[in-house]
Amino acid sequence: MTTDSGVAFARAFELHRDGKLAQALTAYEALLKRWPGHAEALHYSGLLLYQTGRLDAAVAKIESSLKSAPNSADAWCNLALVYQSQGRLEPAVAALSEAVRHESRQPQIWNNLAAVLLTSGRAKEAETAVRHALQIDAANVASQFNLALCFEAQGRLEEALQQTKAMLRVFPEAIAPAGLKAQIEESLGRLDAATITLATALARSGEQPAAAPLYLQRANVERRQGKFIEASSSLEQALQLEPRSAAALSELLFLRKQLTDWHDLGALRARFRVGVAANQGPLSPFCLLSDPSTRAEQRLCAERWSSAHPALPRPRRAPSSGILRIGYLSADFRQHATGVLTAGLFENHDRKRFSVIGYSTGADDGSAMRARLMAGFDRFVDARSWPARRLAAQIAADGVDILVDLNGHTYGAPTDAIALRPAPIQINYLGYPGTMGAPFIDYLIGDPVVTPFAHAADYSETLVQLPACYQINDRKRSVAQAPPKGELGLPEEAFVFCSFNQTYKLNPETFDAWAQILAAVPSSVLWLLGSNDPTVSRLVETNLRREAVARDIDASRLVFAARRPHAEYVGLYRHADLFIDTWPYNAHTTASDALWAGCPVLTWLGDSFAGRVAASLLTAVGLPELIAPDVRGYIAQAIELATDAGALARYRQHLAATGRDSALFDTGATTRALEHAYMRMAEQTRSGARESFRVDAVAG
Repeated sequence: MTTDSGVAFARAFELHRDGKLAQALTAYEALLKRWPGHAEALHYSGLLLYQTGRLDAAVAKIESSLKSAPNSADAWCNLALVYQSQGRLEPAVAALSEAVRHESRQPQIWNNLAAVLLTSGRAKEAETAVRHALQIDAANVASQFNLALCFEAQGRLEEALQQTKAMLRVFPEAIAPAGLKAQIEESLGRLDAATITLATALARSGEQPAAAPLYLQRANVERRQGKFIEASSSLEQALQLEPRSAAALSELLFLRKQLTDWHDLGALRARFRVGVAANQGPLSPFCLLSDPSTRAEQRLCAERWSSAHPALPRPRRAPSSGILRIGYLSADFRQHATGVLTAGLFENHDRKRFSVIGYSTGADDGSAMRARLMAGFDRFVDARSWPARRLAAQIAADGVDILVDLNGHTYGAPTDAIALRPAPIQINYLGYPGTMGAPFIDYLIGDPVVTPFAHAADYSETLVQLPACYQINDRKRSVAQAPPKGELGLPEEAFVFCSFNQTYKLNPETFDAWAQILAAVPSSVLWLLGSNDPTVSRLVETNLRREAVARDIDASRLVFAARRPHAEYVGLYRHADLFIDTWPYNAHTTASDALWAGCPVLTWLGDSFAGRVAASLLTAVGLPELIAPDVRGYIAQAIELATDAGALARYRQHLAATGRDSALFDTGATTRALEHAYMRMAEQTRSGARESFRVDAVAG
C-alpha cells in the first residue's frame, strides 16, 4: 500500500466509522478509481453497501477484495454475513470455513460458523465447530450457549438442559441461558419447572428491556397452563419493558380478542396499525386480519413478516411436462377446518395427470379424519418436528412441481421451509385469507368475489380465480341429529340467531350490531360457541355477558354451546334460525358448515379477502340476496328475516335441494378447476410469463 492510498483509506474509514455513510462511500469509490485493487477499500465499501441494504453490490465488492487479499479472515466473515442476509446459507458456510482456515484461533469465527450450520439444519457439524471454539477458550460464554443450542437441535434435550444449568451456576444473572433452559423444560412438558426458571431469572434481571423476552416466554407457559389472566399480565409487562416489541404487541392483542376482553382493544389496535406503518418489527399479519384495516396495510404487514424468513431464489428446474407432482403442505392434517374442507380434494385428484403428496408438520390427533386424509394422498410424509431445511430438501428430492401452502401466516405454519424454495411453483391456498407478502409465493388462489382482479395491487402473489368459490368443500361432511332445544339451553319458542365463529373474530363493532338486532327482536336469543378450553369459555362467557348488559341486553339471552365432535356440532345448526356473520373477519368453514346443514347465513360484503368469504359462499350456493351492502343493511335484514318465517323456510328448502347440488358443494368440479389452474401455472412458469387468470367453469 502506498502512503497516498493509505491516507485516502484512513479518511474514508474514519467517515465510515463516524456513520457518515454517503460521504464514506464517495471516498471509497474515489480511492478505488485510483487504486482498483485496494483490498481494504473493496472490503469496507462492500461492508458499507451491506449496511445500506445493497446486498448484491456488497457481495461483488467483498469478493473482489478477496481476490487481492485471500487470507483476510475478516473479509471472509463479512462476506458470510452478506450471504446470510441473502438467504444463501451454503456459501455462508463456505466463507466462514475459509475464515477459520486463515484464523483458527478466534472463537467468535467458530461460533459464527456454528450459528450458520445450525440454521442450515446441520447441528452435528455445528457442535464440532463449537467444540473447536471451546478448545480455544473453555470459558467463552457464546460457545457454551451455542453448545446447548446444538444439543437442543439434535434432540438431546437432557444434555441441553444440563448445559444451561451449568451456565446459570456460573452466570446466574444471564438472561439468554435462562430463557433457553425454560424453553427446553417447556419442550419436555415440565411447565412448572419452566415457570420457576423464568420467575428466578426475572427476579434477578430486574426491570430491564432485555428481560422482555422472558415475560413473553412466561406468557406462553401460562397459556399452556390455562392461566390466561396471568398470561395477559406477562405480555403487558413485556410491552412495558420493550414498547417496540412486535411479538408482545401481536400476542397481547390476539389474546385480548380470544378472551373477548375489549377494555383496551381500541388502543392496542391503533398501536398495532401505527407499528405497521412505522415498520416496528414483524407484527403478526394474521392478527391484523381480524382488526379494521385496509388491504394495503395487510400487504405491508405481511411483507415485513415474510422478510424475516431467509429466502432462496426459485429453483431452475421447470415443472414436469408429464404427470405433475403436487405437494400439499399443512400443520392441520387432522380434525381441523382445513382437514374437513380438503379431504375430498385429495381423494378426487385425477391420478392420470397428477401425483399427490401430503407433507404434515402438525400433530397426529389419531382421529378418523387424520386416517382419511393420509389415505387420500399417494404418499404422506409425517414431517412433524423436522427442521426447515430437512423438510425443504425432502420436497425438492421428491420432485414436487407445485407446492400448495395450506397454512399461510397461521399458527404452526412451516414458512421457513417454503422460503427455501423447494418447488418451482409455490401457492397460497385456503388456509390464509390474505396475501403472504412473500417473494417465495407465486400465486394466490381466490375467486371473483374474494379476490377481484381490481384488488391485484394489494396482493404480492399473482391472482388466480376459480370459477365459482375458492373454498373446496367435502360432500361427505356428516350432520348428526341434534339434541332437543331444551337440553341445549335454547328456549323452545325463541328465534335463534347464531354465530359459531371463533372468539377472536368477535369485536365491539359486531357486538353493537347484534345488540341492535336483539333489541328489535325481543323474542330472540344469540347462540355462540364455547372454547375447547374450559377456562377460556368461562372468561369469554363472563366478558360477553358483561358486554351485553352494557348494551341494555339481558345477559341470559346469550346462550353458549359446548364444543363437541364435528358431526354433532354441524347438527346444532338444525336448531339455528339464522347465522349472523362477523366482520372484518367473516365466517369461513363455519359458514359452509351452516349452509351444508341447511341454516341460512347473513353477511355483508367487506373490503378484504377475510371479509368477503361468506359473500363468496352465498354467491356459489345461490343465495346472493343474503349479502347485505353494509352494516345498516345487515342489521335491517336480520330484523326483517326474524319476522318472516316464509322467507327463512324458502331459504332452508333451497339449501336442502338446489344448494346441496350447487357449485359450493361440488367437490369434483372444484377439484377439476384447481387442476386446470395447476396446469396453467405450470405452462406460465415454463414460458416465463406469469399473469393473473380465471379458470373457466368445469364439470365435476
